Amino acid sequence: APPPARRTHEHARRAARRRGVWWGRLGPTPCALAWRCAGMPSIKECVSLHIGQAGCQVGARSWELFTQEHGIHPDGTRGGFDDRSDYDPDDDAYNSFFHATGTGQYVPRCVMVDTEPTVINDIKVSSMRNLFHPDSLIHFKRDCKSNYFEGLQMARDFKIADIVMDRMRSAIELCDNPQGFFVFHAFGGGTGAGVGVELLKGMREEFGKKKAIFQPVIFPSKTYSSSIVEPYNCLLATSNSKEYVDMSILMDNEAVYRMCNNNLQLKTPHFNHVNCLIAQCISGLTGPLRYETVLNSTLTEIQNNLVPKPEFMYPILSIAPVRHEARKGHEQFRTADIIGELFDGKNFLCDVTALNSNRYLAAVVMMRGHREDDQDDHKGSTSGAAFATMSPADQKFKPINVNSVTSAINSLRQLGKTGNAKRVINFVPWMSGSGVKVGIVKSSPVVTEKFCMATPKRQGLLLGNTTAVRQLFSRQYIRFLKLWFKRAYQWQMEGAGGTIEDIEEAKETVRTIMDSYEAELGQSASQESQSTQPLFLTSRPLQ
Repeated sequence: APPPARRTHEHARRAARRRGVWWGRLGPTPCALAWRCAGMPSIKECVSLHIGQAGCQVGARSWELFTQEHGIHPDGTRGGFDDRSDYDPDDDAYNSFFHATGTGQYVPRCVMVDTEPTVINDIKVSSMRNLFHPDSLIHFKRDCKSNYFEGLQMARDFKIADIVMDRMRSAIELCDNPQGFFVFHAFGGGTGAGVGVELLKGMREEFGKKKAIFQPVIFPSKTYSSSIVEPYNCLLATSNSKEYVDMSILMDNEAVYRMCNNNLQLKTPHFNHVNCLIAQCISGLTGPLRYETVLNSTLTEIQNNLVPKPEFMYPILSIAPVRHEARKGHEQFRTADIIGELFDGKNFLCDVTALNSNRYLAAVVMMRGHREDDQDDHKGSTSGAAFATMSPADQKFKPINVNSVTSAINSLRQLGKTGNAKRVINFVPWMSGSGVKVGIVKSSPVVTEKFCMATPKRQGLLLGNTTAVRQLFSRQYIRFLKLWFKRAYQWQMEGAGGTIEDIEEAKETVRTIMDSYEAELGQSASQESQSTQPLFLTSRPLQ
């Protein structure tokens, strides 16, 4: 595509500052010129892949939110948002997720694929029908019958993997500094599980280990189920995708429904509400990749901080604050309040319990928004010399102070040491320091107009790697054993090309994941009981 229009001097100076380059009144300094000659790109691009019904529906809501955040209209054009205080026409943060063409069109860096046409056709007739590249919306005419092996076979026989990989290569070629991929799908269906695993395998073989693959996954819920064979699909997808991804971020619909009931006061939440709330989490997760940051958090940094060992690659998500629009003017959240809610079990997007009885291996907290009206955030603010070098737009926006975030986290850790059972953070004994990676994003939260959630002045997101995540695996493992003991639906799996050996291998792999987290928690309990510090585990068996 032809290069975009020439940037203004102010735009270039602002872009250089994001790269850490000093740009003087007459242009870049020699150091800045050396930086530019070295070809160091400033934008961190990511390509998203949405697979199956759940992946495409979450993707539609996520891209609707991304367009509103970056001032892009549903038809792919940009501009006309001068009435928004957070809109900057010269800002190029959109380049992380959008590709600008010479005709003024902003195209998402994504591919959506489904084996049946319903969801893709809904996107093609929606208000965003002109936003996506036509070749990026891929569908076929046959369903996977909620069967993992059926989806795996279709991905090979119908050349689904080849078609999608060609489109992914085209998307990567349009990136100057690709960071990695986000792959959205569900483990309960045939397309998300079977086709998803085959596509992950192709991506790892094509792009190798140099590009990180993050996998936001919709995990089967505890009581709500759309298919009886979900446990089969879940165990097979978990086992076979493990070696192809760098990190799997687990969510489940039942927990999100509960948040819509309790936090948003919705009596009968719709799937649209669930997907919009998940989109808010994805927006917070990708904020450091798109906006200027005070403390950087790239995909690689997030992975390096969250995954202490390869087997512990399953963090869970939490977001705060989540309130209904009607309560917007009645509550005010300080940074300490947001941190407290992030570590509260009711704000996690997956159904885990007894967090105080479990241990965190690591955590990443990402904060975004203004620090105005927050007295704690004014401590240790930007110095006068640094403030004078900022542009007027940067001086107007005052990000959350990292000292207030770390102070709130340390307060919760101290509560854990005193035995307080409410909103505490307990880490494994070998985790020295704070155990938390903090990222500060210089952007305000945005909520789509169709969503009833109040737009907060500041918002927090938590990625927590905790031993409590094994509860998600154990529930599906028990459901699987009940079916497998009677060999129920085995004929369906074998009819689609599966074997007993494949299922037994998946069962053992998932069992190993559960045992790894269980062993880590047991070792932590043993070390804490032998230390001088008191042990604050409940007397009931480990959960």
